[in-house]
Amino acid sequence: MKIASLALASLAFCAQPLAQEPNRGVAQLKDIHGNVLVSHESGLGAGREALRLVRGTRVLTTTKSDVTVVYDDGCEVKLKENERFEVETGKPCAVLAALPQSILSTPVGTAATATAGTAAAFAATLPAIGGAAAALNALRVWRESQPVSPS
Repeated sequence: MKIASLALASLAFCAQPLAQEPNRGVAQLKDIHGNVLVSHESGLGAGREALRLVRGTRVLTTTKSDVTVVYDDGCEVKLKENERFEVETGKPCAVLAALPQSILSTPVGTAATATAGTAAAFAATLPAIGGAAAALNALRVWRESQPVSPS
């Protein structure tokens, strides 16, 4: 009987520190609307209300989605649709609130380069397309001029 009491007492003693362990994380999700994704060690998962976020966690919103990341100190970072945010610490709230970035935006200068490159590729391909169209038209005319035998 003494051994059972000792075992029971040791279990109660061991469980207590686990119950008192503070919440992990520095922030949590609030006011989730739509599909919000959160990075985990194993990949991306669905975000849920009050999900605790550790430093370095990435939060992504999709089309027609938004969420608020609320830090333990009360700072709130609002993400609109198609935005990403990485949970950071040691920065003023105003800086954190300005960090969400669009996941659809094109870096400055890339659009002009892409447009110029696309135009050059199109100009280089156009003669080949025109030549192929002329060849197909000549083939069609030749086939239509061939006599067809009655069946």
